[in-house]
Amino acid sequence: MEKQLYHPFVENYILNEIKTLRDENRDLKIELHKTLAKKEVEISNNVINYATSTLNNMFYIIAAASSFLVLMGWNSIKDINKKVKNDIDEKISKTISDYEKRLNLFEEDLEKRSKQVVQNQKNIEKTNTIYSLWMRASKESTTLGKIEIYDEILNLSPDDVEALTYKAEAVLKLDEANWALSLANQAIKIDDEFSNAFYQRAKILYDLGQIDSCIEDLEKALELNEQYVEKLKKDKFFFEILEDERFSKLIEKYTAEEVV
Repeated sequence: MEKQLYHPFVENYILNEIKTLRDENRDLKIELHKTLAKKEVEISNNVINYATSTLNNMFYIIAAASSFLVLMGWNSIKDINKKVKNDIDEKISKTISDYEKRLNLFEEDLEKRSKQVVQNQKNIEKTNTIYSLWMRASKESTTLGKIEIYDEILNLSPDDVEALTYKAEAVLKLDEANWALSLANQAIKIDDEFSNAFYQRAKILYDLGQIDSCIEDLEKALELNEQYVEKLKKDKFFFEILEDERFSKLIEKYTAEEVV
């Protein structure tokens, strides 16, 4: 291979992503268990407090009602029991209804968090798979083999601009310039600040004989990443236009800026 298709910053980025997802997943699980335990304790305390308060209140109500009825001349114990029972049933029904609503809300929140945990696990698995595919691509020696691996990455992550760009570079080696141009355009449409996409598209445009557009893309790539000036000087792909005035001025401009 003329250059390494997989470089350290990609590996570092993916490892950081995996670590972040794992940390988020772990923190979410801890928070979920804490919340569930806290809610269970609160519900138990509330039920106990309510039961105690209800019994005390019932005794007060019975005593007060009995006294009131005696004063008013109501001596029927049956009427008293019926009234007390109705009051108790009404309050208990209201309390049960309130707790059912709270439990439903808690269950909905619990379900939402569970789905988030599952999604985080899927993201970790996906990131690990993509990482292993990049490792395979860096060791693959054939152009067609690399393209197949890039396709696997794109099946998992269709908007992966790096995979699209490297696939465009590989396709260009198969003399499929129009196909490569389509891939490069797609990558730039997704991320118009990815310098390598402009650099690879410049090579494709040069291959198609569109020198003016090629120079424009090279300038854009250098604007986004000035380090490409050294790569540009050594890239055999552009040796034939090293003497082109626009090309040489472009290199001189960014070489001078680098020195300053």
